[in-house]
Amino acid sequence: MPSPCLHPAQDTGERIINGVPCPRGAQPWQVALFTDHGIKCAGVLVHKDWVLTVAHCRKRVSLSMLLFFFSSEYIVQVGSDILVDGNAQRIRATESFVHPQFDAARQVHDIMLVKLSSPAKLSSTVRTVGVPSSCKQPGTSCTVSGWGSTTVDVVRNTSQLMCSPVSIISYKDCRKLFPTMLRRFILCAAPPDRRSSACKGDSGSPLMCEGSLQGLVSTGNFPCRPPFHPTFYTRICAYHTWISDTMKRNS
Repeated sequence: MPSPCLHPAQDTGERIINGVPCPRGAQPWQVALFTDHGIKCAGVLVHKDWVLTVAHCRKRVSLSMLLFFFSSEYIVQVGSDILVDGNAQRIRATESFVHPQFDAARQVHDIMLVKLSSPAKLSSTVRTVGVPSSCKQPGTSCTVSGWGSTTVDVVRNTSQLMCSPVSIISYKDCRKLFPTMLRRFILCAAPPDRRSSACKGDSGSPLMCEGSLQGLVSTGNFPCRPPFHPTFYTRICAYHTWISDTMKRNS
């Protein structure tokens, strides 16, 4: 069994290995965030003007060999299960709000709000998802979805949104693998057979548990080979107040 190793903050994210195509339209809140170089991350539409994703997906722009700054500009695609869909809504986003306590080295408070320049048009294929104030318990059955690579050795994005069934793992069991895990702000989940997983290629993908948004893919395990260790998720219920307050202050 490979030793657990957290991805660095510079990693592009997670991917779904050994998943299956999601039922069409099953994740109408899921969005894709694009930069000039292609897909950067996934996210979820929590308001017609706002996307929730993870902070380590900030767009980094190089000015020189030694100087970097973070751009807030993305093109956000909403309303399609297909990664690049000419018929989907594509909306520019120019403002991002990273959690003030985000620590890239420790991958703590890995959460960010992205404000759309114009509201998404809600429909049967474009819906918002609520931000829960209550947390689901270990053992709860969930689904994680994403457009990341479906192969182990080569990052090759799938055009179809893929899903994998997982269950929330108890803090006690997860901390055996990850001793630095912070209980309140992070949860981990894994499939019962440990044969499918989120790994590299698509951070910010939602963890939906009994109809509730409980997590965003933050940190997976490496190497990306079964049997998989649990995947880390930003625990959304812990950020209900920050999300609400940030949207109100900046609307």
